[in-house]
Amino acid sequence: MMNNPYWTFKNDELAKSKILAKELNIPESDFTNIQFWFDLLLLKHEQATTNKEDQLKTEKELEIKFNEMISSEIERKSYKYILPKLLNYNNVFNDAFLRSLYVARLGALLGDNLIPRLVSDKKIVYSPEEFFHVTVYLRDNYFVSPNSNFLEDTLRIENVRGIFKKTSTKLKFEILKNILHIIHQKPFHHDIICFKKILKLVSETDIALIDYLKKFQVENGQGCYKIVNEILNLKLFEDTWNDFEIKVQLILFFDTAKGAHPSTSWNKKFQGISKMIDNVKLSLVAHTVLKNEDCKIYSFDYGAQWGDDTAKRFLKSAQWIKDIL
Repeated sequence: MMNNPYWTFKNDELAKSKILAKELNIPESDFTNIQFWFDLLLLKHEQATTNKEDQLKTEKELEIKFNEMISSEIERKSYKYILPKLLNYNNVFNDAFLRSLYVARLGALLGDNLIPRLVSDKKIVYSPEEFFHVTVYLRDNYFVSPNSNFLEDTLRIENVRGIFKKTSTKLKFEILKNILHIIHQKPFHHDIICFKKILKLVSETDIALIDYLKKFQVENGQGCYKIVNEILNLKLFEDTWNDFEIKVQLILFFDTAKGAHPSTSWNKKFQGISKMIDNVKLSLVAHTVLKNEDCKIYSFDYGAQWGDDTAKRFLKSAQWIKDIL
C-alpha cells in the first residue's frame, strides 16, 4: 500500500493541507467537506479509463458536487483554501507521478474551468500573510509540470488581487522565494516567462530580493538560466537599483530575437536599449552571452537532447548586437 503513488500523494497533501487550513483559519467542518470532494476527485482520477463518455460523466458529476459544496456546504472565506489545492492537484494530474495516463476531462475540469474561475474571482481575498502560507503549501512538489500552468496561476492569484501593493518588503521577499523555489524545481524550461514576471515585480526597496535573484539558479542547470545569471552578475553601473533595472531591460530585450534577421520590432527595442547603456557596456553583455554557445542544446540524463529556444534567442540577439556594433 505504501508504494501506491495515490496513497503517497494523498497523505503528503493532507499533511500540508492541515497546516494551510490552520493558517487560513478554515472552519473544521469546511475542511472536512472540502477534503471529501478532493478525496473523491483523487479516487475518480485513479479509477479513470480512456473511455471518453465515462470521463465526461465523471467530470460532470464532480462539477455538480463542487458547485453544491461552494454554494451551500461551506463559508465563502474557505474558497481561498480551495484554490491552492486545485492548483496542487492539477499539477500532479499533469505529470506521470500518479499514472502515465493523462485524464483529459479531469484536466479540463480543473485547468479550464474551476481554476480560472476561482483565480479571477476578486471576492476571494488573501492578506499578504495568507498568500505567503499559500506559497509555502505550493512550494515543494514531486514534479513541476510544464503543462499545468502551476507557476502562471500562482502569479496570477497575486496579480489579480494586487497583493504585493500592500505587502512589506520582507514578506514580499519570502513569498517570491517560495515561488522561485518552484521555478528552481521545474524540469526543462521552454521559456522564462514566469521568471521575467518576477523580475518585473522587483522595486527599488527590494535589496535582499535583488541579491537573491543574482544568485538564483535552476536545479537542472539549464543554459538559459546560466546566461541570465551571468547577465545579472555583470558589473555595469555603481548604483545597485539602476544596475539591476537596466539588466532586467536587457534580459527582456535579449529574449525577443526571432527569425533569421532583426525585425523592425527588435530594431526599435535595440534603439531604446542603446539610449540606456553605452556601446562598450552593451558589447560586454553581448560578449558574455556569446560565450555560452554550448547552451543552445540541453541534454537530459537519459540521453535525449532538446533545443533551448530561450538560450537561442539570447545568443541570436547577442550576435546581432555584435554585428551592429
